[in-house]
Amino acid sequence: MEVSLSFRWDHWLHRHTHARSSRLCAFGLVVAAAALIASCGGSGSSPESTAASPAESTTTTAAKSTTTTPQAFTETSDIVYMTVNGVNLLMDVYTPAGEGPWPVVVAFHGVDSRGKDSQDNVPIAEGAAAEGMLVYVPSWIVWEPSPFPITVDIFRGWTQAANCAVAFAQDSAAALGSDPDTTVVYGFSGGGGAALLATVEPSQTPIDGCATDAVPEPVTGAVLGDAVYFLHNQDFDPPFAEDPVAMQAEVDALTNPSNWPDDLDTVFRLWVAEGGTNGRLFGDPADASSWLALRDPTGSIRADLERIGELEDGEFSTVDAGKLLELRLSEAGFDVMLDVYPGGHTINNKVPELIAYVLEVAPR
Repeated sequence: MEVSLSFRWDHWLHRHTHARSSRLCAFGLVVAAAALIASCGGSGSSPESTAASPAESTTTTAAKSTTTTPQAFTETSDIVYMTVNGVNLLMDVYTPAGEGPWPVVVAFHGVDSRGKDSQDNVPIAEGAAAEGMLVYVPSWIVWEPSPFPITVDIFRGWTQAANCAVAFAQDSAAALGSDPDTTVVYGFSGGGGAALLATVEPSQTPIDGCATDAVPEPVTGAVLGDAVYFLHNQDFDPPFAEDPVAMQAEVDALTNPSNWPDDLDTVFRLWVAEGGTNGRLFGDPADASSWLALRDPTGSIRADLERIGELEDGEFSTVDAGKLLELRLSEAGFDVMLDVYPGGHTINNKVPELIAYVLEVAPR
């Protein structure tokens, strides 16, 4: 995948130097310096289509919490953390008031052309920041041109973006007085897949186009909502037809803990919504020509689903995917918990629970 760099750090610093409080100026200088020292490297309109300087930061006090006293936080918007084929991927950073060290959260939005500004993701970021967490919210999908139809290269590009976002957050967090060794990734829907990618397929080498040469360190916790969508979503049929061997290897890398890094010691919190997305009929589970068999050539996924009674209804759903991941994580010895909620594919009414999960997996 061809990648080029196009940064506007000088303009970014100029705006921060003249329009921010001393605390925000320090933030802008630290993040910019860290990137420079590292030597770099749906429907709707795209928020990432042009290089942009951060918007004016705002300080907000969160609504009253039932468990802790909320605190103010500062949002710094539109930091370029990666450039892909001339398109800048942007990130917002929510910095808590007061003194750190704070745990680090990288929050991945779902497949939404609004990216980091998704109406589902912003409340999560604000809530976590108000509870004393340093939150990074990246746009990790390039919408110009559209990511559809999904290809093998696009899928691998998402892996690079997810890894870069975590590496960038960890690299800059230390300079901000936070603790990059305590990193939680959170993702909803497609973003759950991105969070999983960053957790179990960490890059071992600098990432092309990333604004840091650092590589991501293992994460402390992963909070995944309605994730592992690629196992049954029809949008992923084209890459499985295009290059089944490559995509089968990707599925195995993401869902088979024996392929995960040896030093991975991550706490997993999973949630799924019943009726969140339409289940997909698969017919005869032994049919070697079915879409499910194409994703599962060895039959191991079907065998595990049969063990937990999830093949009986003849369809594969988001709930099935969550239960499959829970089973495999549990049997591999990971600390994992799965919650199944009623309702549709949304997180708006689950914000309090999700923030509680984030606080639980991140040591204070």
